[in-house]
Amino acid sequence: MGRCTSWKKQLCFCCEPLASPVTSMHAFVAASAAAASHGDVFYVGDKDGWVGKPAESYGRWAARHQFKVTDTLVFRYKKGVDSVLVVDKRHYDTCDVKDPVDELRDGDSAYVLARTGPFYFISGDAGRCKQGQKLTVVVTAETAEPP
Repeated sequence: MGRCTSWKKQLCFCCEPLASPVTSMHAFVAASAAAASHGDVFYVGDKDGWVGKPAESYGRWAARHQFKVTDTLVFRYKKGVDSVLVVDKRHYDTCDVKDPVDELRDGDSAYVLARTGPFYFISGDAGRCKQGQKLTVVVTAETAEPP
């Protein structure tokens, strides 16, 4: 069970492999606790996860949600088969997998949205990215709770 945290270009990156049912349960409990005190947890692609050909495009999936600072995206994928790259818009548009801002590759990974603005995610496999395995989310400021 690894845990890595880094700050790079004002992006918060946090990954937790979820290889076993016990680890998955711990991650679910931790994600639920984090969501209760901070933001919401979104499972990218819902039941399909982070795959080459999801039932619903990632663009449509993102359009159904509103993302706020402190929300968490959980990418579910097979370790060693795929990865998630956090990239800038140019890399996103061209599916350039070289020099990403960050890389999630430990299997199922959680990514905290730490600032407002757009975030760009692509598959670590350029071919999969070109076939549509990429995601843009636009993050809005955290809304204040009424007194």
